[in-house]
Amino acid sequence: MRNMTKFRAIGIMAGILFTCLFILALFYFQNTESSANEPVMTESDGYQIATIQVKDDGFYPANIEVKAGVPTKLNFKKPSGFTCIRSVASRDIGLDLYLEKGDNFTTLQDLKPGTYKLHCGMYMYYVTLTVK
Repeated sequence: MRNMTKFRAIGIMAGILFTCLFILALFYFQNTESSANEPVMTESDGYQIATIQVKDDGFYPANIEVKAGVPTKLNFKKPSGFTCIRSVASRDIGLDLYLEKGDNFTTLQDLKPGTYKLHCGMYMYYVTLTVK
């Protein structure tokens, strides 16, 4: 009877370990690569559009340059829902955006020349927006 209990406990522990390793592998091998062909800056319908990749270790590119006087859309592209970056904010430009998986557009009007800092919700990762 003791041997059956022992084998059952080992089986349960092995099952839990296997399940944990499987879940870890799902997170680790998840496809978070961005498209190498996707331009950072584009123009469409009178807007300049800057695409910023949201990854596990920050925003890419970390520096964006846009033209003053041209309406601007920022697209925070989040290829995975499993990153610690959940939002982006900036007091300088009045931005507070919760980020979903996929495209997250925000429109900025009348940007004055200067340098603006944007940050994740935990102030760990930053993007610099330079308006020229």
